[in-house]
Amino acid sequence: MFNRFWRIGTAALLSAALLLAGCTSSKPSGSNAQGGGEGAAKPAENVKLTLWYWAESDAPGANDWMKETIQKYQQAHPNVQVDLVIQSTDTLAATFQAAAAAKSGPDIAMQWATMPVLSQVWAGAVAPLSDYVPQDELKHWLNLNENEYQGKQWAGSLYLIGVPLVYNKDLFKKAGLDPEKPPQTWEDFEKALAALKAKGITPIGMGNKDGYTGAWMFSNLGIQELDSTDELKQAVLSGQDLGNPKFTGWYQRLNDLVKKGYFNNDVASLDLTQGWKLFPSGKVAMSWTTDGNLSQWIKDMGEDKIGIMKTPVFGKGKLSQVFNATQSISLFLTSWSPHKEEAAKFIQYLHDGERLQAWYNRTGVFPADDRFDPNNIKSPVLRRLWDLETHGSQVWLENYIPPDIDGNGDLAAGQVILSKNGGPADAVGIWKRAAEAWKLQHPDEVDNYKNWVTK
Repeated sequence: MFNRFWRIGTAALLSAALLLAGCTSSKPSGSNAQGGGEGAAKPAENVKLTLWYWAESDAPGANDWMKETIQKYQQAHPNVQVDLVIQSTDTLAATFQAAAAAKSGPDIAMQWATMPVLSQVWAGAVAPLSDYVPQDELKHWLNLNENEYQGKQWAGSLYLIGVPLVYNKDLFKKAGLDPEKPPQTWEDFEKALAALKAKGITPIGMGNKDGYTGAWMFSNLGIQELDSTDELKQAVLSGQDLGNPKFTGWYQRLNDLVKKGYFNNDVASLDLTQGWKLFPSGKVAMSWTTDGNLSQWIKDMGEDKIGIMKTPVFGKGKLSQVFNATQSISLFLTSWSPHKEEAAKFIQYLHDGERLQAWYNRTGVFPADDRFDPNNIKSPVLRRLWDLETHGSQVWLENYIPPDIDGNGDLAAGQVILSKNGGPADAVGIWKRAAEAWKLQHPDEVDNYKNWVTK
């Protein structure tokens, strides 16, 4: 979700294809003949599963958790071997596209939720998870609606990620603001920003060298005039409708924040991770961040110094009141895997009660399962975040735009604004051109996207 990057060149695809040579999926190994007298119990077939895995960037500690999980699973299922292949953020999409073209590679793979998953479903690279995991199990997994299509569940959730606006209570006090009553409306937000700057405090610290802060602003601000995600889908299909202020008028608000100096001066030269370092060092008053970072900042700064809030509201759309949680990265079965049933059993094991608690202990990020006991969340700040992520409605708007438009429209438009190299009109133009290019270059995906829109 939060480190997705979809501008994939030919060179990247070629490099990804070359990686497949050492990562091919095993073929069925046939029956094991040991102890094979007539009438004897047939030993379980030896199975090798290849898992392409990404989560560490969202949830530090996720890699160690997965290694431990595989070890425990293999001990309980000695006939199953799970080969773990850690994926890079920058090549996650390109590498899988190469695998799908070759119909070789992982048995279990991961892509960010919704459009990145569904685009692979439409390409025939994904098998329905709901054909292999029973509904009485799936009903416990959170945010599955993000990967649902034509009555099938195509990918499973592992953890939740939300993006609260985190603030430093001490710096709020210094600016004469009430740290126990953070702004809820955009008008009060702008007043708070002005008060902080007047005291020589940088109000917001972020990094957008990689384009992700701009994408986050789309998900947090671009949603506020919408009544449904289908409105956005229809605008994407038309292309020209993206010029309607309902969809892109929020760039004027972002532009105002930049022009008034409410972001750190080097926001365009720092990447997202570098920008995050400003908040725990006390150099900025606020930052949009993820669960894992928030958990670490509480440890670094102390619970009493940190507060969280939803992004202040200016819009009148029905979605202006939702929170922005998502399942982020999603697990799915590849259509070419010869071991779909065994792979599905391993995915289901990731939701074992002991594994859910171990995940939280390792990462500080909430597992996407309603069987996780929130009483295990000892921090009041994190408990507040859990409530935001699991009560009411949650939408991460970036999930609902095609990958090409995400990279060439969403990320690119935000960079123009945050680098001060253009204004709202330039951002709108970038979105329109990206939508038109997508329609020309991906006609099959466009047709499937049309079918996805609720009639």
